Amino acid sequence: MQCELCGREIIGKPVKVWVEGAYLTVCNQCARYGLVVKQKPQAAVHRQATRQVRAWRTSDEIMVVSDYSTVIRQARERMGLTQSDLAKMIGEKESIIRRLESGRMSPTLDLARKLEKALKVKLIERVEASRGIYEVPRPATFQLTLGDVAIIKERRRGKS
Repeated sequence: MQCELCGREIIGKPVKVWVEGAYLTVCNQCARYGLVVKQKPQAAVHRQATRQVRAWRTSDEIMVVSDYSTVIRQARERMGLTQSDLAKMIGEKESIIRRLESGRMSPTLDLARKLEKALKVKLIERVEASRGIYEVPRPATFQLTLGDVAIIKERRRGKS
């Protein structure tokens, strides 16, 4: 192992120090240039990659009907309301009603519930949720360290 400060081979136990905002592993001679950091003993834990199994749903249980724009327009016209009257009834902007009726915007579940109450129509439907099981893959744990990068750079210099 090499000293990260002077580059010499570390003989004995390396020392971890805090030097100008960075933790460095240095030799005993360079340890005086920084603040020595006490390390807690860490037990090596080797975990074998396991797969998690989770249940999932392919769709929500409650959804807005697909032809909501025509249902809203027909119900509003049947009640003899203008878009601005309907907007005032449910406490929304007129532009939102226009977008809903043109199909440029789909209603949220809360907005669909408001429209259902005001227009007395069915906009929300229950969908059977299919359940399945899938496995969550665990990524291979490999972390690139500063030492790995330093070795790569040294190899490049050596070849040139």
